[in-house]
Amino acid sequence: MKKIFYERVGETLFVDVLENGLTVYYLPKADYNRTFGLFTTKFGSLDTTFTPVGKLETKTFPEGIAHFLEHKLFEKKEGDVMYKFGALGAQTNAFTSFSRTSYLFSTQENSYPCVELLLDFVQEPYFTAENVTKEQGIIQQEIQMYQDESDWRLFAGLLSRMYPNSPLAADIAGTPATIDAITAEDLYENYETFYQPKNMNLFLTGPFDVEKMSNFVRENQAKKDFVNSEVIKRETVKASEPISGETLALEVAMPKFALGLRGEDKLPENPVELLKYKLSMSLYLDLLFAPTSQLYEKLYQSGLIDDSFETSFEFDERFHFVALSGDTENPEKLSEVLQEALKSYKIESDFSEEHLDLLKRDTLGDYFSSLNSLEYIANQFSSALYDKVSFFELPEILSKLTLTEISDNAEKFIQEMKVVEFTILPK
Repeated sequence: MKKIFYERVGETLFVDVLENGLTVYYLPKADYNRTFGLFTTKFGSLDTTFTPVGKLETKTFPEGIAHFLEHKLFEKKEGDVMYKFGALGAQTNAFTSFSRTSYLFSTQENSYPCVELLLDFVQEPYFTAENVTKEQGIIQQEIQMYQDESDWRLFAGLLSRMYPNSPLAADIAGTPATIDAITAEDLYENYETFYQPKNMNLFLTGPFDVEKMSNFVRENQAKKDFVNSEVIKRETVKASEPISGETLALEVAMPKFALGLRGEDKLPENPVELLKYKLSMSLYLDLLFAPTSQLYEKLYQSGLIDDSFETSFEFDERFHFVALSGDTENPEKLSEVLQEALKSYKIESDFSEEHLDLLKRDTLGDYFSSLNSLEYIANQFSSALYDKVSFFELPEILSKLTLTEISDNAEKFIQEMKVVEFTILPK
């Protein structure tokens, strides 16, 4: 087991790679009274086309299957696992993203039984035709509920137009039709391919003894047999040309506008450079559009944006894009101003060393505040970005990041990006 001390943040992390390939992170927190566990597989909504374990040919599965599988793992022959966690005094949940599925618990008591239950229920699937049919109705209702949420429809609409004819264009939960097509056999094929220990990681943090906890996890895993692991052959994200300028009419009081910038530039392969790239793009957006910028103040005072305006840089191994969105009475004018600022950022007064120093201090302040949240730390270690570079290295990398590096990374992105506009108009 490897022990790493991060002086800047005062944290000691233990990393253990078990014989079956599972990577386990232990972050002891002696001053806390709660233990938090997160068990993650590198399998999300993008993984619909791949070569199933033991097979030779590539196969495409229905959209939404990763999320469906997440739901079904909680149901066992003897009942719902959530009740078992409740009996131990713990809370549990799970979530699916584009590239990850994570299962978690949080508890103030019975930490060892909770760890055992987390490992066992995720590693012991139980799918039948009957319980699949039952779940289909539940998830289809869940999908329908989102159709009335205008902010969700704005983001989903933007994605579907930035990445047409790709898994990114589909809802993570799928559609009623694709959910109806999922079978128990499909679930087992997906499970056996992606839920192998080499494709997973476990993060545990709390007031436990590391040596005792690591022995406990090792003993649990040593009792189990797994399908022989293979290199997973996934399809890359292949999307058609973006579709821009479309609108959708919904019951909203004011138009909702979204501007998407699909990244086409080649991402760095070095993990540290990759983290620098992500930080650069986030700071690039903040320099131009954060509430600390003059441009934000100008847009706000003119009525082109309100408190709903937000920017984000979404990043994964297989895609990256910028999204800017908000409520506005004049979508056309807002789009024009935003695009002009994005391309002529070098002459903007907000793009300065002084502003960067201010944003760095704000970012570091938020970062150190986030270290009080066990759940937040665990989620960072489950992400794709921190597989090879630690989340605890972020302050050091951020503090050394220069305005020139931010400009260089932004320039690469801008030169290759594809622009998409999507608007929701009042009926």
